[in-house]
Amino acid sequence: MKNLIILLISILIVSSCGGGGGSSSSGGSGNPISPTAPSFNSFTASSDLVVINSDVTLSWSTSNANTCTRGGDWSGTSSTSGSSSINLTELRSYTFSLTCSGASGTQDATSSVSVNVEADPNGSIGYEIYNEEKDSYCKTPNNDSSDYWIDNFDTNLINPDIYSFQQGFGFFDNNGTIIQGWGNNEEQYYTSDSPNAAKNYNPETNSTENAFIKDGKLVIQAIYNTTNPFEDPYCINRDCNYVADYTSARIITSSSSNKTGLSVGIDTETTACFKVPAGTGFWPAIWFLPDGFIEGNKSWPRDGEMDIMEARGRIPQIIGSAVHWGPPRELYSVDAQVPLAVNFQDTFHSLTFKRVENAIEVYLDTMTEPFYEINSSSNRIMDDYWPFNESFYLIMNVAIGGDFDSGRLDSSAMCGNEQCTNLSNPSNGRFEIDYIEVKSID
Repeated sequence: MKNLIILLISILIVSSCGGGGGSSSSGGSGNPISPTAPSFNSFTASSDLVVINSDVTLSWSTSNANTCTRGGDWSGTSSTSGSSSINLTELRSYTFSLTCSGASGTQDATSSVSVNVEADPNGSIGYEIYNEEKDSYCKTPNNDSSDYWIDNFDTNLINPDIYSFQQGFGFFDNNGTIIQGWGNNEEQYYTSDSPNAAKNYNPETNSTENAFIKDGKLVIQAIYNTTNPFEDPYCINRDCNYVADYTSARIITSSSSNKTGLSVGIDTETTACFKVPAGTGFWPAIWFLPDGFIEGNKSWPRDGEMDIMEARGRIPQIIGSAVHWGPPRELYSVDAQVPLAVNFQDTFHSLTFKRVENAIEVYLDTMTEPFYEINSSSNRIMDDYWPFNESFYLIMNVAIGGDFDSGRLDSSAMCGNEQCTNLSNPSNGRFEIDYIEVKSID
């Protein structure tokens, strides 16, 4: 009996050792089997191009995923497979992403889709002009008023009686302290016609490597150069050792004791025909500040800023117009968008800034309806102070980086020298202005 008990125990021990096929966590060689990582079978949008206020349907399917999280222009948790319909209400490019997780120890899977939103051509009179491929969609200048001024940039001279260069990597406040980055964390140094304030100032044409007239157009170009950066003349005889990898130009029409300048009041239309540079980090603009601002008689934002045009270099189809005043700051802005087959970086477009007493309207190209309008009666702040009935001067510049586009930069899209030989098409790195026209509204 004792021997029988010993034999039964031995049989049980052998059985519990799992002979034969092995356990579920081991292969034939005894190595653990790794769990399978999640993956996307599909992630699609019903269309990659829709008109504004339309719905787009996103559909997705995954394998081996346990949970998914939305990112980009949607948020929250998501099923691992399914669909969702979203109404798109802004003129821009939307990006929708999904990040899905699986078993512990596996790498997450991420996928994304983009959808571009364009204006409804049936909702804007004159949109049919974009059905034809053209180099320029600008409004044609027309001297049909009693008071008329235009610069077609048909000579090589940047007229020194009208235009001045602003200089530096910032401005001085009332206490004499330099505000670097021009108050917006920008990266560029603005070269000018001052002594030692440009690498290649040409007094005969009043031009620099960053601003010159070429082929009948005013060119403002940012230059990125780390091998031969620009040494800031503000730092001469100062212990600051500042050099600028990024240079650009900022041209103004403010009058002074030796300049007639260009001052624009109410009952006027200002039209600019332009093409913007292409690339993340470009911030080209045509805008107004009040007369007396440079002298300290007017202040920002209380006395106003008007932006005819400003653009983000990473977005080809969209430019914006805005007004600012305060305190601390009041902003009204609208972005204009042409059909996605056309863009501001490939072709010339114009904006017409129409200003009458207590009201502003902005028109795109030959449109007869404004894409942007604002008036004092519907927007009252600061004890009904509306600063835009005063005279303003014009500014044309290209900033680099800064808060307007979250400081993102792609230096490879910028010119590396005055001739822009590093780009196969130098025009892509340049802000080109074909004409500026100012006329009275009779």
